[in-house]
Amino acid sequence: MDRAERRRLEKQKGKQVKTYNLTRSQLHNAVRQVTEEDLKRIKQEAMEDAINTAMTLLLVLPMEVLMDHYWKKTYANKIPEFTELVLQYYERWQNGELDMDEMKKDLWEYGGVRLEEREVE
Repeated sequence: MDRAERRRLEKQKGKQVKTYNLTRSQLHNAVRQVTEEDLKRIKQEAMEDAINTAMTLLLVLPMEVLMDHYWKKTYANKIPEFTELVLQYYERWQNGELDMDEMKKDLWEYGGVRLEEREVE
């Protein structure tokens, strides 16, 4: 083995392990940054999952009740129109055309159901 080969082997051995020195605050900041990014990502995923679940329930539950209890024979004709109207009302609410408080009031007056908001702990 000549001198050049020995030097090449020594360089390769030196490249295998790298050591970095960080202060406690640098290490703490690096860990905090990674943790905050993970937390933001997890919160975003949870929010998207909750929205998707809520939208599914918004359509599926009323449709199933109507099919099972009110439109047993005619639901095949009525369900497409019903779901389209539900989506139109949802879009109107998103655009600010419908007032959520008024709809809650109607639900209480006509349906006997009062929805109350509370903080999640």
